[in-house]
Amino acid sequence: MTPPLWGQAPYVAGVTEAREKEWRGLVALAQSAYAQGYGADAVEHARKALTIADELFGPDDPRALISANDLALIVERGGQYREAEQLLRRVFDSYRQTRGEDDPACQMALENLVDFYLARKRPDAARPLAKYALETFRRTTGSASERSRRMAGILAQIPDVSADMAAD
Repeated sequence: MTPPLWGQAPYVAGVTEAREKEWRGLVALAQSAYAQGYGADAVEHARKALTIADELFGPDDPRALISANDLALIVERGGQYREAEQLLRRVFDSYRQTRGEDDPACQMALENLVDFYLARKRPDAARPLAKYALETFRRTTGSASERSRRMAGILAQIPDVSADMAAD
């Protein structure tokens, strides 16, 4: 997989370091506020961190994807499920396109998306992703791995509506 052609913003000594330091500080503030239950503060810091990461590193850079994932978890906790889903989907899709489905970061993003749909009681969305995850995990980590066993357990609990409809 090749990275996007435009990559990062131009490096400007002093300015780039300052912006990266600002991003790191905002990430830390967002994570701290989230851990302490200050949702509004966490959202504000996480949004700013994501904006800086997208501008400074590019939207497919792992640092931007970490910021997007952090924001997704924070807004999900606040009940903003549509935005959380979009952010989690962005993270998974970007890792899959830039690093491939066998990359551990991509697999973690896939698990986050499955977990999101399970928590929202959306078996229609969770089942195909869990099936895809199981196939990927079996290939990369083996059938006996924790990830494979977990996805197999999830699939066992989600009824296969499409198979039931085909039998009718």
